[in-house]
Amino acid sequence: MSYIPENLIEEIRNASEIVDVISDYVTLKKRGANFTGLCPFHHEKTPSFSVHQEKQIFKCFGCGASGNVFSFIMREMNIDFPAASRLLAQRSGIQIPENENMDREQMQAREGLYFANEAAMTFYQKCLFEKRGEKALAYLHARGFDDDGIRAFQLGYAPDGWDNLLKDARSRQIHQDVLEKAGLVNKKEDGGAYDRFRDRLMFPIINLSGKVVAFGGRCLVDDKKTPKYVNSPETDVYHKSNILYGLFQAKDAIRQEAETIFVEGYTDVMRLSLSGQKNVVATSGTSLTELQARLIRRYTSNATLLYDSDKAGAAATMRGADILVEQDLEVKVAEMPEGEDPDSFVQKFGVESLRQKLAAALPLLDFKSLRIPEIGSKVDRTEELHAIIATLAKIQDGLKRQEAVHTYAEKLKIDEKTLWEEIARLRALKQRRQRKKGEDEKVEVYLPSNIRKTYGERSRLAEQELIRIMLLHWEAIPFIFGAMEITDFYNDDMRLIATVLYKLFQNEVRPEPEEFIHYFTEPEVTGFVSSIVLFEAERDGIPGDFRVWAADCLVKLQRIMLDMKIEDVNEKIADREKSGGDPGALLAEWRDLHKQRQAVHVNNFLPKREEKPDELDE
Repeated sequence: MSYIPENLIEEIRNASEIVDVISDYVTLKKRGANFTGLCPFHHEKTPSFSVHQEKQIFKCFGCGASGNVFSFIMREMNIDFPAASRLLAQRSGIQIPENENMDREQMQAREGLYFANEAAMTFYQKCLFEKRGEKALAYLHARGFDDDGIRAFQLGYAPDGWDNLLKDARSRQIHQDVLEKAGLVNKKEDGGAYDRFRDRLMFPIINLSGKVVAFGGRCLVDDKKTPKYVNSPETDVYHKSNILYGLFQAKDAIRQEAETIFVEGYTDVMRLSLSGQKNVVATSGTSLTELQARLIRRYTSNATLLYDSDKAGAAATMRGADILVEQDLEVKVAEMPEGEDPDSFVQKFGVESLRQKLAAALPLLDFKSLRIPEIGSKVDRTEELHAIIATLAKIQDGLKRQEAVHTYAEKLKIDEKTLWEEIARLRALKQRRQRKKGEDEKVEVYLPSNIRKTYGERSRLAEQELIRIMLLHWEAIPFIFGAMEITDFYNDDMRLIATVLYKLFQNEVRPEPEEFIHYFTEPEVTGFVSSIVLFEAERDGIPGDFRVWAADCLVKLQRIMLDMKIEDVNEKIADREKSGGDPGALLAEWRDLHKQRQAVHVNNFLPKREEKPDELDE
């Protein structure tokens, strides 16, 4: 595992203010002492995600996720602790020195892909402003983009030829297999490789952390045999279903404007952003996905779709709109004049005219309903009505759905009861599909009914309770370890926490309760610790006498151990009787174990009361 010195981890932690970091991914609002927002780890309509700035920890009351700034990045980016530390260090401008003992293969697995993409972007940018990039640069200038705007979006040019990038990467000591895994080159049958992108204008795709993860390459010749766009394949750092072009640059503006504008293409994003309308993102020619909708929902609950006026653009608008509705966003549609896209429209008429279009955008259901009178045949009318019903069925809020159904039944002159029946049918159909999908993905594990729970399964809750007591009551540490050893904690996570607490007590180091969380790195452990020290510690009703509380847990653990021994003897007695043997000795052992169990009592673990002198005389 990659090693990062403890002093650097502490420096990274101090430099990574949790509200600032999480605000890059979640829209937070101040509420009392905490900040709240929509949880990024599960779908929700009402904010249950809380960030405690003073204690530098977070907690979601919906899904239970909690931890510190490292835990958040590990969950959000799906990376391990060293990778999260490096990302936060880079964000804070802290240098982490290389260590000869590091497992470089593990460390560079993802970082190598980021590095390769960054190097490729640098190469493409250089080529764009060289002689070999004249054609691409002229194309951009003809589209009205100046050099400052081109550099702002880090555009580049992949020159014609089979191995231009490959040669440049080799000069930087980037291995071919890393380029293959990054989707920058394609492997040949003879083991060699060739550039994936050739003679194309290059648009880098950047994730929310500001790292280049992929590219979109646009063809510069009008040739029907050549694909207009070639995009990076999915890699370990790029999943097209959960990334939006321009979101990294637009996220602050989206929060400020409380709205996201969706467009279709890369140049649409560039044109609007460079003209001052910065809260804009693109799906890059692909259909909007549920994950992308959830991503936007973190920043705002309002979306306006601004797509091309052609048939394909309208179809994309409708598909994406319903996905946004399903994620509880308020959706409007602004339609471009025929023959125009957002890029060309702003070029011709200016950004203020575009803003007038945005201001006049129609709510999605109004937009769909206005399309119906234009349809000639009954078949087409029925299709448009079904499209409206599909949107109504996707409204998650019951009150909003009820109001919308009533409104549009009147507008469309449809019997409201019939409308409800059709909506109920669609929602029931979706539920059946979801259940079917869940059943298909579910892996059943059949165990005989007579298989007993393991000690670990039985002891887990009691062990967690003992850790909870020690986290909330410093004085409980010597009390509990006076009755058990660290090795008596069967669960790995609880044993880790117990070890840290015991060593802190031995060294007479007593951190503030919320500081305990920063001694751990695993998300499950930090989540468990933070949920206790941040939220339970501030909650009324925690027992004041930790001794009785702890003694009760110690009793449970001792009884669990004796119960398992009794069950073992029961099985031996049954086997002995089946074989015709004498179970007498086993029965005696069984009775002895039962006596031991009956003798286990809370008072066994509590300090004995001092006896009076007259009681001693008796």
